[in-house]
Amino acid sequence: MIYDVGVLALRGHAHAREAWQPTLDWLEAQNPGYKFNLHTYDFDQLEDAFLHGWLDFILTSPGQATKLAREYPINWLATQKTAYSNLPNKSIASVVVVREASPYKTLRDINKANVAAVSEKAFGGFLALRYELDKLGYFNSSFFEKIHFTGPPTDQLILDVIKNDLDVAIVPACTLENMAKEGRIQLHNLRVLNEKRPADSVCAVSTPLYPNWTMAMTERAPADVGQMVAQTLFAMPEEHPAAVAANNVGWMLPAPSINVDKVYKHLDMHPLQKSWGQKAQEWLHKNQAIAMASLLTLLLLTGYHFWLEWKFKRSREELQATMNDLRRKSSMLEHAQRITIVGELGSSLAHEINQPLAAIKNYSQGAKVRMERGATAEEMSPILDKTQQQVTSASDIIQRLRSLINKTPIEKSWVDLPFLIEEAMKLVDYEFQRHRIQLGVLYSGEPQKVFADVTGLQQVILNVLNNAKDACLSHSPKRKDLYVDLHVSFCDEMVIIDVTDNGIGIEEESTPLDQAFYTTKENGLGLGLAICRDVLDAHHGSIQFRSIEPTGCQVTIVLPYQEACHES
Repeated sequence: MIYDVGVLALRGHAHAREAWQPTLDWLEAQNPGYKFNLHTYDFDQLEDAFLHGWLDFILTSPGQATKLAREYPINWLATQKTAYSNLPNKSIASVVVVREASPYKTLRDINKANVAAVSEKAFGGFLALRYELDKLGYFNSSFFEKIHFTGPPTDQLILDVIKNDLDVAIVPACTLENMAKEGRIQLHNLRVLNEKRPADSVCAVSTPLYPNWTMAMTERAPADVGQMVAQTLFAMPEEHPAAVAANNVGWMLPAPSINVDKVYKHLDMHPLQKSWGQKAQEWLHKNQAIAMASLLTLLLLTGYHFWLEWKFKRSREELQATMNDLRRKSSMLEHAQRITIVGELGSSLAHEINQPLAAIKNYSQGAKVRMERGATAEEMSPILDKTQQQVTSASDIIQRLRSLINKTPIEKSWVDLPFLIEEAMKLVDYEFQRHRIQLGVLYSGEPQKVFADVTGLQQVILNVLNNAKDACLSHSPKRKDLYVDLHVSFCDEMVIIDVTDNGIGIEEESTPLDQAFYTTKENGLGLGLAICRDVLDAHHGSIQFRSIEPTGCQVTIVLPYQEACHES
């Protein structure tokens, strides 16, 4: 009689034949007239061969044996004994292997690692570890979805870890030790995470131990043949070559699989567990009244939801129409404000352009005098250059004022602030010297460029300097020790400019100095500091005024190097 035996080839087909052919030879030797053919499979192939009725006996891991036995009529005959621990019928576990130099020290560390296992159906090679990780609360489903399942042999996973092609390998218990015994690896090159040795196990494992591999009989084999096979396996001596080849010390009664059942139930993989669909169908059959009431409630809630959505849509359309009307009216109001600002244009232009026009007048008068004296073209060239410079300055001022009226973006660039301040001081230097007012500047910190509107920023400096000069000249009687000092502090994210004078100061701290058309000068227009405020607002900066004792005023200008400094 010929019987077919299917064996799970976890370490490869060649290894499976070397390990289990001697056991079948033992069965044939002890039972003349019976022949047992060995067939090696992976997980899916073994299950497929069993379902097609091609096998009389199967020899597989406890996980696959338990799943098949819970769904189909299978008789367990014997469980192999091992000398790996004090529990001869238990040696199955998962082992998490990394390189000795790996940065991963605990199971929690492998969340981002490149992990591989032989199969998602392998009990010792995967499911036992997943059960432990789930009990510990480590990781979510996305971690397990990233694990690579390579298929047999498991030995290749260990070799891939050593070659650094893989960070972490999940393998069955004693795979490391057996490969080292075969001379294929050196144990000192590898390390086991969560290493434990339950029941004095000689093999390092990462999970508790589970029952060993089991020989089972299918419906195709006669019962008396199954009994004969079981008795023959029980009679195998511990030192027999067949036992040595299979790494066991004989066979014993089938081990209970209750712990294996717990693993499958916890992972919702047990074959006797009902699916959510089946449970729902049973519940509906037993609770028809509740189901109908729930369905009616759901329909009512759905209808109420659609009614609310219709109301919301109508309200949203009404709100959108209102917002559009507000935008239209806001645009009309903005246009009206621009027309109002046009009235300020003449006064602002007269105030801001007075200095370059006065300079042009002086330069042209000087040029006329020199021409009457017979000056050459070379002698006239510097005066004409300075005149052109003032014309450009006046043009820039007019363009900027027009830009403010039209609300067009002001052109900004990286400005060398010390150079700009020096240029502004040159423009007022003559007036300061004429009135014997000492003008000085002090810099502190590492100078940095400022992203700003050059013309606007120069307007601010000139306005503040001119106001300081006018305040100094307002003393009655006039003083002789008049001064205006600038202190420029370059900080980490901004520059602070303090302009201090010993003029007459501010009468009251609440005086609205930067309000348009407010002025204390007899012929003043009251636009200078208002323009300063607008310019600095456009740069996300600020300007503040305070009196100092005994007399004088300090103007503080704060200016970010660039707008991002303010926004961050």
